[in-house]
Amino acid sequence: MTPDWLVVMVRDMKLISVIFVLFVASGCVDDSRVFTQGRIEDLCNESIPICGRQAACILGGDEFFSGRFPGGQRVIARTEFEKQEMIIRFLLDDLAFPGTEIQVLAYSPDCGSYDEEHPRNIDLFELAGDDRVIEFKLDVATRGDHLVEIFSDMSASYDMTLTLD
Repeated sequence: MTPDWLVVMVRDMKLISVIFVLFVASGCVDDSRVFTQGRIEDLCNESIPICGRQAACILGGDEFFSGRFPGGQRVIARTEFEKQEMIIRFLLDDLAFPGTEIQVLAYSPDCGSYDEEHPRNIDLFELAGDDRVIEFKLDVATRGDHLVEIFSDMSASYDMTLTLD
């Protein structure tokens, strides 16, 4: 027969092990990791000429960029097919001031036209909702390198992803 103190000790050790595993696992998954879905962070610290401006990187579908508003950023999105939908998503963090506008533009490869989303006079934190995500869908008609410009007056950090459908 097993002594009572040994049964209690084994039970307590199992409980401590479960609590430890849950504690460690909870630190491994945060909103940013879920949002970026295993993408690699691109530091976007280059200077690539496009449309008479400088873009910070070529952002692929397997990458994400972390930045901070207020201000803007320019990246390049490379499309391989005609008539694609570009989905640009922001996960907001460190929310300090909601601002009232955010602008996202995607230029054609010849820089002659662009598609734009530009919500104005709106509380951007309210637009993001409880999940703190803002999503824009832009149409790109031709394949090639597209300058993507973003700007906002809010004060927040963000992770940005770009997907082509």
